[in-house]
Order: sequence, then structure tokens, then C-alpha cells
Amino acid sequence: MTNKDIIQSVSQKSALTKQATERLLRSTVQIITETLNDGGDIKLQHFGSLEVRSHQARSIVNPRNGQKTEIPAKDVWTFKANTRLKEAVNGN
Repeated sequence: MTNKDIIQSVSQKSALTKQATERLLRSTVQIITETLNDGGDIKLQHFGSLEVRSHQARSIVNPRNGQKTEIPAKDVWTFKANTRLKEAVNGN
């Protein structure tokens, strides 16, 4: 499903125009992005949660040539689906 599909679907299910729905979707994505960038968590009831986790820097060895490589520390986002979402997807 693309942004266009989501906008059309939400517009049909709500009383919003496509333009208003697009602004709402863009604002929502912007707020989520800003919150995660600031180190916050997002919890959406009946859907799931998004959070940022820090991964420490580490050294690895390439098994093909034995060369050591440093992987820098970085922050990654994770998503954990809510039980209701899992059940809905699995048809329970």
C-alpha cells in the first residue's frame, strides 16, 4: 500500500478531503520522526510501539579474508506489534 492508497482509503472512511488527509498523514509522519529523533517512544494503542535503541560500536572479522572492520555506534528504530495487531494479521 502506498501513501496515495492510504490517503484515498482514509479519505473515504473519514469525512476528510484527500488534501486534508494528505496534510494529516504528512504531519503525523513528521511528528513521529521528530519524536524518535529526540529519543522518545511512540505507542499507538491497538497497533504497536516504535522506539530508538542504541547499538554500541564493535569490531567484526570478515570470514572471507580475515580482515578486521570497525562498525560505529548507531541508533536504530524498532517496532513491536501490539497483541491485537498480531491477532488481526494472523486471523485469530
